[in-house]
Amino acid sequence: MRYIVAGLLLLIAFPLSAAEITRQPLEGDTDLISVTGVLNDGDEIVFRNVAAASSKALVFLNSEGGDLKAGIEIGRAIRLRGFATATPPGTLCASACALTWLAGSQRFLQPESNIGFHAAYRVVDGKASESGVANALVGAYLNQLGLSETAIAYVTSAPPEGIAWLTAAKAQSVGITYDAIDEDGPDPASEAGKTFPHDPMGAVTAFYSALAAADGETASALVVREKRGQGPFNEASIHAFYGAMSQPLKLTGTALRSNDDVRVSYQYVTSDGRRCQGRADVQTTYVFGKTLVSRIKALDGC
Repeated sequence: MRYIVAGLLLLIAFPLSAAEITRQPLEGDTDLISVTGVLNDGDEIVFRNVAAASSKALVFLNSEGGDLKAGIEIGRAIRLRGFATATPPGTLCASACALTWLAGSQRFLQPESNIGFHAAYRVVDGKASESGVANALVGAYLNQLGLSETAIAYVTSAPPEGIAWLTAAKAQSVGITYDAIDEDGPDPASEAGKTFPHDPMGAVTAFYSALAAADGETASALVVREKRGQGPFNEASIHAFYGAMSQPLKLTGTALRSNDDVRVSYQYVTSDGRRCQGRADVQTTYVFGKTLVSRIKALDGC
């Protein structure tokens, strides 16, 4: 447990930016490896390179998910090396990240953190549908980790547009074991604030950059969890709409209007030639140690 507390202190001393994989020494022969941000293809290679010098490590995970292959392969590397996994206080580890967390030789979970699972999927004709091949790979991976059939069924039960949040009761009922991080450790709220600063401009810019790339997975991950996967925040809907542009969305301006609100201006041309030069007021909120989009109000009808 002392390694976890020491790791939390290091996260304060060395703030992490999005999508970074870093290593810091703890006391003795244990290292802290931190994986923060949306997982991308190739991150598993970065992780292996970073972890190569560690004989013993605690892997801190703070990610909305991302590339399935990266999450599974990082998990395999963790299990092969016998590393433990943990979530920092007040953070989020969902989708592919949650699969990585399961690989820990010892799993730690802070009560204020959130672990979420859903079935693997693919986007076909703009619609998300469960992928039998991908879920077979997930099932094989979870079987290699030694999870029971009940646990595997639970991990892959939520549909692509939903998510199953792990609770202590559910973990016990399906046989997913973990140790709770000592509540006498550093305060979760203060740690989350120091480690992941409140950044409405950065969050909104990242969200619109994901829209411009028609990257529904990344865009949805930047939205508050209660709206994630719903309506305009659905991964497949984002991919279908923004992927069909004849001229992709371009963010042309951002202005901070209040502590949480950002006004954006943008332009795009749809596949049928409709041109939009629009503005929107984007409301953000600070949860799970991250600034997330909570509401968007279009001002110009597009």
